[in-house]
Amino acid sequence: MNILGIYGAIGWDGNIAYDIKHLCDFWVHGSGATLIINGELKTSISEERFSRIKYDGNYPELSIQNILDYNKLTKHDIDLVVYVAGAPIMSYGLKEVGYTEEKIKEYFPNCNVEFLYHHLAHSAATFYTSGFDEANILTFDGAGCHEGGKVSHIQNEKWLIPHFKFSQGKDLTLTVIKSQYTGEPPMYDSFGNFYDYFTRLVYKNKMEKLGIFEYDPALRQSYPGKIMGLTAFGDYQKIDLPDIYELKTQEEGEDCFPELCNSLEMLPFYESSYREKLFEMNPDDLAAWAQYQFEKHLLLFLSHIPKEIKRDNLCLGGGCALNVLANTKILEQDIYKNVHINTAPADDGLHLGAALYKAAEYENKINLPDDIGYLGISYTDEDIEAVL
Repeated sequence: MNILGIYGAIGWDGNIAYDIKHLCDFWVHGSGATLIINGELKTSISEERFSRIKYDGNYPELSIQNILDYNKLTKHDIDLVVYVAGAPIMSYGLKEVGYTEEKIKEYFPNCNVEFLYHHLAHSAATFYTSGFDEANILTFDGAGCHEGGKVSHIQNEKWLIPHFKFSQGKDLTLTVIKSQYTGEPPMYDSFGNFYDYFTRLVYKNKMEKLGIFEYDPALRQSYPGKIMGLTAFGDYQKIDLPDIYELKTQEEGEDCFPELCNSLEMLPFYESSYREKLFEMNPDDLAAWAQYQFEKHLLLFLSHIPKEIKRDNLCLGGGCALNVLANTKILEQDIYKNVHINTAPADDGLHLGAALYKAAEYENKINLPDDIGYLGISYTDEDIEAVL
């Protein structure tokens, strides 16, 4: 079976941020495609490598064509396309009316089309590349995709957009244990949105002090890494703010899962009227404080996983798994014996996770190359000479 996993906007420009009824439906980032043939992972690549648009979020047309050419296939040879949604409002609406499936079948006339939830694709991408027979899986980011239900501001119903899933992986089976969903905007109840909020604020503050600030929304994915580096120059103890989260626990047991909730003391600082107070603080110290809060509560959460669920191995996925400082501390504090993060834990790995998930389901096997960090297109001397 030829399985193609894809991620990217279908039906709108994924590189533009749409604000629908003030719901701030962000653009898509990290589109791409992955091909698996008879359970063997063949090629996986990001659209930005061909479009030269950093964090390109549009339908990965160039990636797909290069993958097909490289593997000597045509669009008629694809048996299954598995699509992962992004930009919750746009993707959910177009999927529900059948537009997305119709467009995919136009691209691939002989294929079946299936959809996979955002965080399940993150989980598959990290667990199936880990080499672990069994592991806990934590995927966490700003927000994933709709998993049913309607947007609260439109239909007055509950949000069903997870920013966090804790799952169990065993052999080729993934089992979700706990999900946590975004609240009403502003959605700062997630690790990803918390870090993103302070990233933008600190970056703007730092650059304005240097007199060189120019905010580019298309590069918003670059700022967290820069701020993570800035933390080395700051002192979190110089920031007098309350903890961002509170950990809620019940009696021990498999059903009594730890839960992180917003600190009520901290909530006002997200309002625009309090932003000036944060701008008066040293950006280096504020960056260090944000990183400290991220690490403190992530480690607190992981250290309270019930022993009935806890395994020796941990797989991390989602954009927050790019926080290498926090990842290191999980090992340093011996919370887990082994920690795995796949080479593309953020949204640029969703198409990989989608293809792997369906390979496990339909082929009941997954064969990986020795180094999954190098799954793009290779070039011959003739190719290079032609370009020159």
